[in-house]
Amino acid sequence: MSFERLGECLYWKGGSIVAHIRVNGKRTWRSTGTDNPAEARAWLKKWKSEEWMERHGIEAKGVVLHRQRVTVGELMDAYINAGMPTRKMRSKRPATIKNELACLKPLRMYFENKQAAAVTLADCDGYRDWRLSGGFFADCDADEQRKKMARMKRGTRSVDLELTILANVFHLAVRRGVLKSNPLAGRGHFSTAEDIRHCREVAPTPESLKQIERWLRTRNEHGAADLVCFLAYSGLRIGEALPLEWEAVSWGEKVLHVTREKRGITPWVPILPEMETLLRDMRKRSASYLLFPSPFDPKAPRDASAVRHRLTAACRSLETGHVTPHGLRSFFVTQARESGLSDAEIAMLIGDKTGPAIIAHTYGDVRPDHLLKQAQRIRLTVQTNQDGAGQGVEPIVEPCAPVFHPVAL
Repeated sequence: MSFERLGECLYWKGGSIVAHIRVNGKRTWRSTGTDNPAEARAWLKKWKSEEWMERHGIEAKGVVLHRQRVTVGELMDAYINAGMPTRKMRSKRPATIKNELACLKPLRMYFENKQAAAVTLADCDGYRDWRLSGGFFADCDADEQRKKMARMKRGTRSVDLELTILANVFHLAVRRGVLKSNPLAGRGHFSTAEDIRHCREVAPTPESLKQIERWLRTRNEHGAADLVCFLAYSGLRIGEALPLEWEAVSWGEKVLHVTREKRGITPWVPILPEMETLLRDMRKRSASYLLFPSPFDPKAPRDASAVRHRLTAACRSLETGHVTPHGLRSFFVTQARESGLSDAEIAMLIGDKTGPAIIAHTYGDVRPDHLLKQAQRIRLTVQTNQDGAGQGVEPIVEPCAPVFHPVAL
């Protein structure tokens, strides 16, 4: 079917009028959907106007109106339907998605009907006040509301995490062209570094670890005691330890093969003497292919929350500092540092891809007794003999700069 020219950029084709226009920089054909030349010229004028506006960076009126009317709730739905990707459009772990879905509940209650383009930093301040006043738990009775608010602990940290997820929602909308800019870009955090409790602050000392193990075993809770000691002796996360099977234990190589979380590295853990003693004792009592089977189902791993509850109960009964499973990971790091390993070596042992920086910032700790021993090595004065010569001080040798020799290639 041939084209019959009707006028500038307008042609007859099959009983209707089509326009030859430029879309996204390329010439193409577009049907006007009419056989009336006047209506076809009106469509051509409109499309050329949109082309000129796009070429000069001016948005169409319909796009602007839609952007002004879209609500935060609609953007949240689009974010969830897209799989809640990272800012680099990568998929997240199922546990991360589960946590973000929980954080979106209070955000949806407060922001759902607000226009996304009109959200400001003042709304973040209002959300913080609403969240810390118990607004999300307003439908609960007084006792339940008090319990749920107590779980928030340092509330500003929770608020910051939730608002970060909301910023991710806006970022995806900007990437898709629904929003022109992220209204939460450059938002400062409410929490400070000293308000954040690191895992080293919930790590036991060697003495308290023995007390916790003894407290659990005297109550015939050998499964919980085994897991507590295992985490302290291996430095594994609880999610990495619970699914382990006895096939992962390599007695000859003295290593334990593991699957790391969070894209971790070094898929093995050394079996140190304390770990070997623990594993052999566990093997004698084991009736499952799992290292830590559930007491109700030997084919299922033990529940992590149940272990946390028993660990908390032990610390309360012993009146020691609060200890968490991740604090046991910090215990391993601290013992390794006091044994003389470098932070880079420890980071490899615990499978953390971040490297030595996270050991010093998050996991690493220096206990007072070890610090005192290290401080006693300091020499503040130089002892001299009768001849006036210094004693007990080794000469300091300045390192020489490396010398490079040219090599013929």
